Amino acid sequence: MINSLDVYLYDVHVATITRQGDNLTLRYLPAYVASDQPVPISVQLPVVAGAAPGITTRRFLENLLPDRPDVRAKWARDAKLTSDSAFDLLTVYGADVAGALEFYPTGTARRTVSYLTPITDEAIAARIRQIRADDSDWLGQRAVGEGFSLGGAQGKFALAHRDGQWFEPSGHHPSTHIFKPGVHTLPGSDVTEHITLQVARQLGLNVASTEVGEFEGEHVLIVERFDRLKEGDRYLRIHQEDLAQATGVSFLSKYESDGGPGYRDLFTLFDRELDPANARAAKLRLAECFVFSWVVGHNDGHTKNYSLSHLPGATILSPFYDLNSSLPFELPSTVRATDYRAFDEVKLAFSIDGSATIGSIGPASIRVLERDAQLPEGHLAEFTLTVAASLQPVVADVIGHLPDQLQQIEAVKLYPFATYAQTLRVGDLFLA
Repeated sequence: MINSLDVYLYDVHVATITRQGDNLTLRYLPAYVASDQPVPISVQLPVVAGAAPGITTRRFLENLLPDRPDVRAKWARDAKLTSDSAFDLLTVYGADVAGALEFYPTGTARRTVSYLTPITDEAIAARIRQIRADDSDWLGQRAVGEGFSLGGAQGKFALAHRDGQWFEPSGHHPSTHIFKPGVHTLPGSDVTEHITLQVARQLGLNVASTEVGEFEGEHVLIVERFDRLKEGDRYLRIHQEDLAQATGVSFLSKYESDGGPGYRDLFTLFDRELDPANARAAKLRLAECFVFSWVVGHNDGHTKNYSLSHLPGATILSPFYDLNSSLPFELPSTVRATDYRAFDEVKLAFSIDGSATIGSIGPASIRVLERDAQLPEGHLAEFTLTVAASLQPVVADVIGHLPDQLQQIEAVKLYPFATYAQTLRVGDLFLA
């Protein structure tokens, strides 16, 4: 049984995690503690001498893995592990995770050689179909020793892109893009996620770059990893941690309604861990993202769907990702009626002054959010009105750039009806 993991960050051996029974102990290497501006594994695991708290270490590691027990159990079976604990899974799947961390069993040579194996469109389509048929099967036929680990609940897989070709990366080469076939109970959700992110981008939010790929008749959302940076012929890993990790909570508490952090906790985190300018920018960006989410009906903005990027000498709020609208998936007759009251009880992942449904949030809530974010008076009201005024033409533009067959997906056809209803809500609340 493996009881010790070496942790690498930005290609440097920075720490060791040991296991004794159920107890985990993380210790940074003395040379790393003494180095100039060492980057922490997590803001919850600062670079200091001595052992880090075991529960903090465990929660951080768990958040590097899929949320779903069925996926974790399958990975453990495939790797012939005796448990699906985070520690055990990372002994096998820890060399390519979110951010710049790499985990190897102590004494194991770190991957230094990179391999790129071309993958055909037919093979990619087969992976997409497999996840749509069984969304616990994220890895497909990939060799266990070359596995990756991505957090979250949706089935997904990762590939590398180079010179117009898709590859299965292995060895030291990191993946560069994440493929998301969408939520299997919400047909077309991969396309509506792309629409939502593109709309957000055109409205001024800093979001991950996406496209909708089509492979042998299968469509899929392709997300360019913002935790990767191309430098010449190499791709470098950029360290990041999600806000569940940064606040030290379990993935089981990623939603505020499950006891997880609220936005005030996140603002406090920014003020504590970011320099003043970056903290102000992070609070502004998150507040605007919450307003946008309320308007478009994005109801899955839990703490694992926001993250911090750790660069040498600076920590910033990462680009937004996993933005979508739940409204086009309501009953078609309801959506086409464009009566925004039908969406009043849709629950959001965050609350503002105790309000956590679309219908319970209004100008007073927005003023509270604005005050808590320490923004100039009226900024968020103006932003809300700008979003509402621009939303329909931007939605039409984004959808208009999709291939014709994707425009015929039911949720895509309903998307403009849902957002139109929400622009009526904003007008009635802010212009009455």
